[in-house]
Amino acid sequence: MSSSEIITAMSNPLRLLLVDDDPFTRLTLCATLTALKFSNIAQAASVAEAISIAESAKPQVAIVDLDLGEGPTGIDLAHRLREISPRIGIVVLSTYTEPRLIGSKQQVMPDRAIYVVKQSITSSDMLLDAITKSLSSVAYISESIAPPSPLAEFGDTQVEIMRLISAGMSNAEISESLFMQEGSVEKSIARLIKKLGVKATRKQNQRILIAQEFYRLTKNANEPH
Repeated sequence: MSSSEIITAMSNPLRLLLVDDDPFTRLTLCATLTALKFSNIAQAASVAEAISIAESAKPQVAIVDLDLGEGPTGIDLAHRLREISPRIGIVVLSTYTEPRLIGSKQQVMPDRAIYVVKQSITSSDMLLDAITKSLSSVAYISESIAPPSPLAEFGDTQVEIMRLISAGMSNAEISESLFMQEGSVEKSIARLIKKLGVKATRKQNQRILIAQEFYRLTKNANEPH
């Protein structure tokens, strides 16, 4: 049975919740979902609005952007939506191949959630497949529809330190942000430098080179494959 046949066989019309803080993105996604024959689509521009809709309308699938601006992320919202409706299907959309690139330590994805990199969507059918998978009654670990991340070999703390260095933070500021001793930050940076294989020159210091490597890896992580 195809994805469209599975959706049709379920409660019709399927109740969807689309959450994105960017109006143009919501408009584009809503048009795509309408073209896929979905007609019951609620839209929210914030976490608070999404929770209010979820409590009243009880959507069966939520399509949530990872980056919802300041405050809770799409993953935070996904966990709250599961508290409201344990069986709700979750599709998290992102421009990043992995949530860590948004900054700060993220919660793990809830089970039966589908993480979709926007650049990997080459047809509306891929979005339909993600919605179908999110509705599966079979318990499985969260799935990612994305190319392999070049940052996969780096730990969470290493990724966060690279991000904070790229943002111009000093070791003292990184120490305060990550609740680490400054000496531990220095040791982590030394290990990171070794892992990245960067070498300073008279024109460039190590922090600049780390930032350049982070931007290179991030750029590669977000390019369509």
